[in-house]
Amino acid sequence: MDASARTSDFSTLFDFLPIGAYRSSPEGLQLRANPALAALNGYASEAEQLAAVRDIATEWYVDPQRRSQFAHALERDGFVRGFESEIFRHKTRERIWISENAHAVRNAEGRILFYEGTVEDITARKQAEDALRESEQRWKLALDSTGDGLWDWDLTDDKETFSSGFMALYGYSADEATRNPALFDERTHPDDIAAMLHARELHLCGRSARYENEHRVQCKDGSWKWVLSRGLVIERDAAGRPLRMIGTHTDITERKNAEAWRAERDRAEAADRAKTELMSRVSHELRTPLNAVLGFAQLLQSEPGLPARHQPWVGHVLASGRHLLSMVDDLLDLASAQAGAIASALEDVDASAAFEAAWSMLSAQAGAAGLRLDNRMATTGRWRVRADSKRLTQVFSNLLSNAIKYNRPGGLICVAARRNVEAGTVEIDITDSGQGLDASQLARIFQPFERLGAERSAVQGTGLGLALSRQLLLAMNGEIRVASTQGQGTTFSVVLHGAN
Repeated sequence: MDASARTSDFSTLFDFLPIGAYRSSPEGLQLRANPALAALNGYASEAEQLAAVRDIATEWYVDPQRRSQFAHALERDGFVRGFESEIFRHKTRERIWISENAHAVRNAEGRILFYEGTVEDITARKQAEDALRESEQRWKLALDSTGDGLWDWDLTDDKETFSSGFMALYGYSADEATRNPALFDERTHPDDIAAMLHARELHLCGRSARYENEHRVQCKDGSWKWVLSRGLVIERDAAGRPLRMIGTHTDITERKNAEAWRAERDRAEAADRAKTELMSRVSHELRTPLNAVLGFAQLLQSEPGLPARHQPWVGHVLASGRHLLSMVDDLLDLASAQAGAIASALEDVDASAAFEAAWSMLSAQAGAAGLRLDNRMATTGRWRVRADSKRLTQVFSNLLSNAIKYNRPGGLICVAARRNVEAGTVEIDITDSGQGLDASQLARIFQPFERLGAERSAVQGTGLGLALSRQLLLAMNGEIRVASTQGQGTTFSVVLHGAN
């Protein structure tokens, strides 16, 4: 084929290329432009474009530096591929985006004679990319506002991008962001990582519609957070292999802690119910033989022919039996109260009268210990409350019994009452002058069978009185409070709603 034929073939290809093609001097002078390039620049023909364009370097590129960058790459490498720039559509000055491919044509000595290349209008693609980027940015901003952390995993390059919110979730600053996809896998709790990886793999291989897993991640400060990790593969290749996956981390630590607390509470309540049922059954079973023991002991005590040396023994049997029967009664009351089955008839009750009834039963015991009563409640009027009279007397009896047993010899018991107008309650304080209690003792004081070390002393008791009193007051919509100063004594406050 001769040279003229080759030139003709080239001209045909040059003219009919669907994208722009050109030849320009190294200085930027346009030498040739095919019809597609002329149309791209807003001209009807090559001649019209060549007549209009004086210096492509200054007239075409929005950023004038792009021409020198383009020329530098051509001179250095001899070619340019995919060189993207924003340019002016020459005739109309409309801004568009193009992608250039070019090479340098040199003479035998290696000097550049001219540049040849193609120009493709990629404005539509760039606009689509910008729209997608803007959409993704809005999506990320929306998710950031929820407090979730965002991750974007490029599986092709095995690189992951984390949002600033994601890094902050674990105590990192934004400038500590990494593209290492294994970083937070490595900080996943050892007990959780197998399930997490399995859930993720199911989605990556297409066996689940989305990835979702709850696991713990270690923060920068060493603490652990529970997170809900969710993700979705948004791009796969023709074979279905995942190329890109995006997702979020949501902090669910508070929810997990609440769930653990509820589970622990349910276990404790189940244990309490079992304990209450056991106490009730055992107490019922003990009552019958105890009554028999007491009955026969009383018969022995009244027997005229009982030898004098046996009489103290019978007295011990009776005292011990009555102590056990009292404890059984307390256990039954406590079990009923904890089960919410205690009989409590609320009515308007004179708290002063209930206290005096309790004191009349214990005054002899107090007198034997040399204790004095300062009943200020009796001198400040009648104090009417909503309560069950019998149960309120029982509460006062328990509190007075403690004030007597744990007081110092010759000490004082003070009783006072006051109204809380704002709360609509009456508060009755019973204060002893005993040794008082420390913080650890106060924390355990209302636990059943807790005697705070008194079990090693000569003071008798079951450790049920305060626990029972608390339950009885709860059944009457009231409460009991305690305050104590070591070496100065203890105050129990009975709080009940005032009568209508």
